[in-house]
Amino acid sequence: MADPNIKLISISLVNSPALLTIAKSILEDADIPYITRGEGFQSIYATGPVTLLVAEQDADQARELLADL
Repeated sequence: MADPNIKLISISLVNSPALLTIAKSILEDADIPYITRGEGFQSIYATGPVTLLVAEQDADQARELLADL
């Protein structure tokens, strides 16, 4: 169960399914837990914005890792 005391920070808004896959892989490789919002609205043909959220203490590192996307 998620800790309700963890403050989540939006670190990225992704419009491409391919970029979302890359971003998730980068965060996973860095052992940074994340959640997504809006991912259910994406498909191969239609894209919608997906927001990546991480814990506040991981936000700076996550932004740095994803800066080049």
